[in-house]
Amino acid sequence: MLTRADLEPLAEGEHGTFAASYWLDDDGTRLRPNPKEWEQTCEVRRSPEDTILRIVVQPLRESTEQSRFDSPWGKSRLDFGADVRGLVGQEKVDLGFRCDNPETVDMGAPYVEVEVSTRFTDPVPARSHRAILDILLKTTKAALASYPCSNPVHLPDSVPETAANFPSAGP
Repeated sequence: MLTRADLEPLAEGEHGTFAASYWLDDDGTRLRPNPKEWEQTCEVRRSPEDTILRIVVQPLRESTEQSRFDSPWGKSRLDFGADVRGLVGQEKVDLGFRCDNPETVDMGAPYVEVEVSTRFTDPVPARSHRAILDILLKTTKAALASYPCSNPVHLPDSVPETAANFPSAGP
């Protein structure tokens, strides 16, 4: 789903190959909530010790969705449209949305969260901000395509300019 061009801004000028590994991909489905195991994870690495990107897609119970997105502790709200709630922090970005899908509704988890994190340096390069937001949107669209919701979930065609402001690293 991701290309070299998507990942290059996160590699900080390094060259070479990227390798992806998936956790809980036992049934061949990737980047969609797993009703048996709760989350699917993909890590992209430059080497076994150097993870440059981590993506998690997981179902959320309503109480978890509310606590995560209503009280964002150290994060800023991320505006990706009316159907999704987003948060951005120094280390990761998250989008959450209601997804009426029989698999997750039956487990009492009618929400889905897509989380993207990467190794950030201090200060965070602006190109990394934009890359992680682009990857978040691309991943969320892929998750929706492989895990259809019976309710409408509208995502923007590209990252809104209002979403491109990451919080500062602090004092």
